[in-house]
Amino acid sequence: MCGIPSWAKRNPEKWEQIVFNKNYLKGVERSHGVLQCEYCGKPNLIICEWYENKNDNVATVDHFLPSSKFKELKKNPNNFVVSCDSCNNKKSDDIWEIVSIKYPITENKLQILTELNYVKD
Repeated sequence: MCGIPSWAKRNPEKWEQIVFNKNYLKGVERSHGVLQCEYCGKPNLIICEWYENKNDNVATVDHFLPSSKFKELKKNPNNFVVSCDSCNNKKSDDIWEIVSIKYPITENKLQILTELNYVKD
């Protein structure tokens, strides 16, 4: 098992976010039993360590309202969407419509994001 990477000492904020996101994914997995992309529905996503090679089934945390534009939402789980690596890369820093979440993990996910989106306006 690898510990904290040497680059994390130079960029502790990035490392902290990686750990935060991973813990979020673990919590979702514990609560729901499985990780599925909330955008495309890809099932059985896995949580990878920072040092592992990513594959088609890796789970990522997408900041629905991009953290580059909404820094105050960087660690707000209400702004998180479980995403496959492909969808997360496709979305990038764009702001998508809430209807792009076709497979929400909870019944009230779309409502929460709608309220969060409303607050930013």
